Amino acid sequence: MNYSRMVRGPLKLFALPGTEEYVEKVAKWLAKNYLKEIGESSTSIASFFNMDEDETKVMDSFDGTKEEFLQQYLMGTFNYFTHRNGAIEISIAKSCRGKDAYVFHTFSEADIVDYNKNPKRLNFSDQEVLLYNTLDAFSEAKVGYVTLVEMNLGQARSDRPKGRGGCNLRTFFRNITANGCNHLVVYQIHSVKSLIGLDTTKIFYDNLRGESLLKKYILRSYVKTLETFTTTVANEWVFSSVDAGGKEFAAQFSKVFKAPLLVVDKRRNSLTNNIDEITILKPENLSLEGKIVYIVDDMIDSGGSIVDVCRKYKEFGAKEVNIVAFYGLFSPPAEDRLTKLYEEGIINKIIVTDLITQDKDFYKRNPYIVVADTSYTTSRVIQKTNHGGSLEKYFTGLNAENYLRKLVNRTLFNSDDGD
Repeated sequence: MNYSRMVRGPLKLFALPGTEEYVEKVAKWLAKNYLKEIGESSTSIASFFNMDEDETKVMDSFDGTKEEFLQQYLMGTFNYFTHRNGAIEISIAKSCRGKDAYVFHTFSEADIVDYNKNPKRLNFSDQEVLLYNTLDAFSEAKVGYVTLVEMNLGQARSDRPKGRGGCNLRTFFRNITANGCNHLVVYQIHSVKSLIGLDTTKIFYDNLRGESLLKKYILRSYVKTLETFTTTVANEWVFSSVDAGGKEFAAQFSKVFKAPLLVVDKRRNSLTNNIDEITILKPENLSLEGKIVYIVDDMIDSGGSIVDVCRKYKEFGAKEVNIVAFYGLFSPPAEDRLTKLYEEGIINKIIVTDLITQDKDFYKRNPYIVVADTSYTTSRVIQKTNHGGSLEKYFTGLNAENYLRKLVNRTLFNSDDGD
């Protein structure tokens, strides 16, 4: 394989504030994989990436390994300029004309230091405006193709207009399209109906099945063998929604793990919106005594919806209560609420993905929160789209038994293919 197989041109990864560590992991995997392909094709790195003379000289004088050089080579960089009124400008540090650009963005708060060494804390709105400015900069730089990898689509919570109100998500879709985004990649968007707001005559999207990543993580980390799956999981595990609205999401886990599905029904006070009553809808012959419960949802925000549900399951005699959520927002006072549950022995662990940026000490303070790495799958998706490959496997259902068999084979043959 060589540059000619990169049907959209040589790729370049760009990390907007808050995504830097994640993009470094993606670049590291791609660098390692490309070096493997280069070795198999008996071509040079310079030929493989169609490097010009200056790029080749930089590579030859690089003081490090080939993998370290490629990791840096694949990553583009930005310069930020802040104004006294709060406005932020962005420019691309080096030429990326004709490149296949993948820009990673999050709505999570993040810190930057601008070109003049001025620090600035970016909030939700700053991050959104910065993205639009970045897409415009790509247009000015004559980038060949732009894919937005949205790690935390914050506007997804406002996906339907109310009365005469606006729809934030629809506005977001219009703005990224108008500013030159060609392709949007998201994981597990809050509501599939939200994607109706995208004009697919001008931009196309891939809404990757995030719940499959969590299922695979649970299978790898806590099941591991077919024997455990057919004994412990079959006899002791149950899956639960947080509320009636989350039934469909929870049902996907129940089906794959072949474990009972429980649905939580909440009755709220119409005046205060407080929860007056929680009912667990389950088969009459199913006892929760000694069971391992996994409460699953697409996200944890403030944790208010899940606290009483966890307590309810413990009252029913559950041996373990675990929480699984694709997006761990942990908006205040979530950390306090969940830590209290953990200290009281109500919950055992919380599983989330690495797509939401937290402060560097968050997971040290909360060791009961474990993080499923999504960067491998993101790396594969980038490689496949850059090469014009199919993403069909990322939209198909998961067979747990087959996955466990492959997992055992990979372990026996020391393969790093975690897909």
